[in-house]
Amino acid sequence: MRTDNIQGSPVVASSAATAAFQVAVVQQKQFEETLERVSEKQLKAVKENIRKAEHIDDVVDVKQTDKTLQSNKAEGSSSGSTDTAPTPDSVGAKVNVTV
Repeated sequence: MRTDNIQGSPVVASSAATAAFQVAVVQQKQFEETLERVSEKQLKAVKENIRKAEHIDDVVDVKQTDKTLQSNKAEGSSSGSTDTAPTPDSVGAKVNVTV
């Protein structure tokens, strides 16, 4: 039995190894590009979260403000007092000037 026909020529094995290596190189490049895109997206998301966290103190909840105003009005009407400004004293009314 001859083994020459079963193994194939060394040229074919060499080109198959070269092709496999080339495929591995292309896959490695694609993997690195994918990792780079994912890293960029993660960095963008982190920056957005930081920006939102910095501006959260700038946001005023209008509904909560309305509730506070309504409760203040309810307290004022239940005590029976009206919010009127006090009358200012007339300036210089009680001043004694001697010459």
